[in-house]
Amino acid sequence: MTDRTPRSGLEPESDARPLRELRAERLLSLRELARLAGVALSTVYLIEAGRTTPRRAAIQRLAAALGVDPLAVAEFRRALRARADRG
Repeated sequence: MTDRTPRSGLEPESDARPLRELRAERLLSLRELARLAGVALSTVYLIEAGRTTPRRAAIQRLAAALGVDPLAVAEFRRALRARADRG
């Protein structure tokens, strides 16, 4: 039996949901989520498109605006894992 726990201590992404899905579920446009979170519209777009890795501050702001734990968002979990793996 293999240990499936990532080195960073974060759980696998299987229970995390995409940012776009969470945003749509709350009936928020890209612009509305960006405004609520206090981040640039392009930040939300680029995260959803997989073209950027969000910084910790953006992760915290967006998660708070959505009312979710940052680890519940797939893109945020990947970013936090990558940062933890780098040390």
